Amino acid sequence: MRNSHRDYGQPHPRAIRSGVGLVLCALLLSPQPVVAEGALAVGLPANVAKDGVAIGYVVNRSNRADAESTALEECRKTQAAPPQARALCKVVESFSRQCVSIAMDPKDGTPGVGWAIAPTRSGAEAGAMMKCVETAGLDRAQHCELQATRCDDQR
Repeated sequence: MRNSHRDYGQPHPRAIRSGVGLVLCALLLSPQPVVAEGALAVGLPANVAKDGVAIGYVVNRSNRADAESTALEECRKTQAAPPQARALCKVVESFSRQCVSIAMDPKDGTPGVGWAIAPTRSGAEAGAMMKCVETAGLDRAQHCELQATRCDDQR
């Protein structure tokens, strides 16, 4: 004789599979948080040729606050920058899934410096070079060089 008593405290195996399937579908279809955050911080004195410049940047951070605080920290500890430039560091832009590029005239005592943030590596590099050339002056414009380019979200 079969036991006609059904144990209502135990879920049916089909119900378990259906529940797991619904949870997996919900996870796959729910919007994923953006995990690629970046920031750029700059210490820009009025006279870059005399007082230098400090720059800090970061990409691929888990949130905006972390990106901004890390970029600011990097700017403030730029060894090549004089203390007066490092003291002026502030976050100039936060970004997500973009590229940041820095261009400078490598000769000390020159004003050429530029930075840009753009959706593509080539766009950021072109923007940084253009700004460097604009600030370098006619006699130093041809000396601007890309110093760094980093992209958020592994671009």
